[in-house]
Amino acid sequence: VRAHLADCPTCRRELRLYEETAAELPFLLSSAAPPPQLKQRILESVATKTPAGRARASKKTRLSEWLAWPRAQRLLAASAVALVVLLLVVNISLWRQLRSLERKYAPLSVMHTITLKGADAAPQAHALLIAPEESQQGALVVDDLAPLDPEHVYQLWLIEEDGHRVNGGLFEVDEEGYAAVTVKAPKPLESYKAFGVTVEPAGGSPGPTGPKVLGSA
Repeated sequence: VRAHLADCPTCRRELRLYEETAAELPFLLSSAAPPPQLKQRILESVATKTPAGRARASKKTRLSEWLAWPRAQRLLAASAVALVVLLLVVNISLWRQLRSLERKYAPLSVMHTITLKGADAAPQAHALLIAPEESQQGALVVDDLAPLDPEHVYQLWLIEEDGHRVNGGLFEVDEEGYAAVTVKAPKPLESYKAFGVTVEPAGGSPGPTGPKVLGSA
């Protein structure tokens, strides 16, 4: 219809006549007295047009709707609100903790990773040593090492430039061959030439005595 009116002046004139006639129709009705409640409804409607009026009306409506709900539904809604508040508090707490950790470890943001590969005694094994820059502490993550009997233990060695080996700690693996170990060294871990793991008697050894199972390049 709109496309036809755009190209037909005759129909456009007829449409204007219809619109003018429709606008006059209300004046053909006989007058009638308004109902007594009309004034109150108009005043209430005007009151809700202001921000304060809308807020009061909205609160009254929400309260009425709330009270009309079954008790179980009201309890469920209250629980949902409480859960949202709890999650908000927890998120704020976690955000604060994260910011605190970021500030604490900002100087250690550069991480060094050293890969250890399985030796002839354990070709399937592998490990990763992770340490922050200039840090004497790191983490060794080991996988696919065979569990040992109670008489033996794995020992990490920190190898210096002259070949001297420093004890880096003892550890065991679980039944799946996995272990995550904290490594502490007398100097920054990145300063060592290489790293290795051997099988040693329980309690460790002052120097490597058993077969080598892991070593860095």
